[in-house]
Amino acid sequence: MIKEFVDKCYPRFGENKRQEITRLLYEIAKREGIEFREIIKDCPPELSRFNGLKDYLLKRRFPRSTANDQKIRCLLPKLEINPRFKVNVKIEKKGFNPKHVYIEEAAVQSYLTGRMKEMFPHAKFETILSYKKYIQNQQYSLEDYNDRLDHCFLTKERFDFFKRCPCTPKAAPCGYHLINLGIGCAYECTYCFLPAYLNSPGIVFPTNIDDFFDKFKEYPHNIRIGSGEFTDSLVFDHITQYSPQIVEFFKSYPKATFEFKTKSINVDLLTSIKSGGNIVVSWTVNPPAVANAIENLAPPVEERLKAAVQCQASGYRIGFHFDPIVYYDGWENDYQWLVNQIFENIDAKNIAWISLGTLRMTQMLKKTIENRFPGNTILDEELFTGYDDKIRYDLAVRKDIYDKMTRWIRQRNRNVFVYLCMEDAKLNNEILKQ
Repeated sequence: MIKEFVDKCYPRFGENKRQEITRLLYEIAKREGIEFREIIKDCPPELSRFNGLKDYLLKRRFPRSTANDQKIRCLLPKLEINPRFKVNVKIEKKGFNPKHVYIEEAAVQSYLTGRMKEMFPHAKFETILSYKKYIQNQQYSLEDYNDRLDHCFLTKERFDFFKRCPCTPKAAPCGYHLINLGIGCAYECTYCFLPAYLNSPGIVFPTNIDDFFDKFKEYPHNIRIGSGEFTDSLVFDHITQYSPQIVEFFKSYPKATFEFKTKSINVDLLTSIKSGGNIVVSWTVNPPAVANAIENLAPPVEERLKAAVQCQASGYRIGFHFDPIVYYDGWENDYQWLVNQIFENIDAKNIAWISLGTLRMTQMLKKTIENRFPGNTILDEELFTGYDDKIRYDLAVRKDIYDKMTRWIRQRNRNVFVYLCMEDAKLNNEILKQ
């Protein structure tokens, strides 16, 4: 509707110019909660030429930055929203109860295949040659991704066992290593990068964890390594039962540190055994105001803290990831409250690390969020193309966030290891040298 309106009102503008005006009208109307025609009605008549109109709309869309005469760098891509891609986040937990389970021929005799058949007897089980061939030359849409919990693939991994964290260019390196023990997640976090990244119609479980262990014997041992890049480390743990095997395996490699990164409270298997001392269970956290609004279907942050207390009692070290930190009016009170809650529940000597990372995304992810969560508010803030071509808050906002977060953490304990995730190396050094 906005596009038709712009085409009618500004036929003399070229296609790209009309695209930019359409995008700005949409974002302003959404941000201010008004009808887009009201924006043009408020526009001074003399600003009928493209440059004047665009400048007016940019100032209205980015009032804080333009008021400071800040040079802004933003892309204004084509507005493409398909109502079919909207996520239907129900009040009740969706859970994971697949209707179809596809099993690679090489995984048919695996333990996990037998377990899945016992746990989900009403699912339709089908043998396929391979997951790769099954999805080859197929293009799945966001509609397929939204139905991913109905489909599950049991595979035998042959190549993708371990890798270094793919840090964004020009970011401070973290030295992290990754093990991918699953693809897909049961939660519906608004900011999640997976739907913009994966071409997959379901949840994927590699069934051959012993092969991962064998490959690790050939890998450097004095590293920090973890699961959780393409899935939540523990949300499916009651199905795969991988966590006790991982804990036991890494007892033989004391120079390595293994991290389970999660939002889940699915820690019963972990707490049934004692940690070897080199296992960290870490939670992604945001204040309730943020988590309840955009971390859909994930446990409340209060429950995550209770799970952290349970793991601490079983000898595990604990980590926390404030990532992504979301900026809004009043964010300081909410995030400082959460920092205090962490230190009131977890002994500082048991905290392995706390990471900080502000909201960021690719252009593709921004369009994905607009489609899946059209009522979101996280895109209403002033976000710009950053040093790595990802959309971020401007440097001054990010610096203010990191300054305050590190200060609140240091006020509680000066020795806890803090680092910035996927952040500009110069800013990283400036913040952490304090």
